[in-house]
Amino acid sequence: MTEGKPKSRAGQRKIWLDAGTVALLREHRRTQIAARMRAGAARQDNDLIFCRADGTPYRPDPVSRRFKAIAKAAGLPVIKLHEGRHSAASLARDAAVDPEIRRKTLGHADAAMTSHYTHIEAEAHRQAAEAVAAYVAKAGNGA
Repeated sequence: MTEGKPKSRAGQRKIWLDAGTVALLREHRRTQIAARMRAGAARQDNDLIFCRADGTPYRPDPVSRRFKAIAKAAGLPVIKLHEGRHSAASLARDAAVDPEIRRKTLGHADAAMTSHYTHIEAEAHRQAAEAVAAYVAKAGNGA
């Protein structure tokens, strides 16, 4: 685990979460407090949201392996954990989230970087092809 300052001022920001995620994190926090009380003085308090039972941080490699196993079991593409950022950018775009909000959420100083992180998905390509075909067909009908 590496902690440090963000690369830019845009990297220091609030992260807005949906109500479902907030509820899950609150439940996780209650579980964490109960574990801390059971462990007593043996537990380290590193103020981490996700950690081992003794309060120490998870090592990155086992977390990455677990993430890939969960993705595979769910029938999802197996990606690097860091690429989840790209997926978040793409999903926000597909959900029609305002580009400026996407930029700020990702902590980018400029929109060009956000575009770099946003993948063009196959469905978006298919929709574009259908839109062009519909436009051409409409034009061919004298409309």
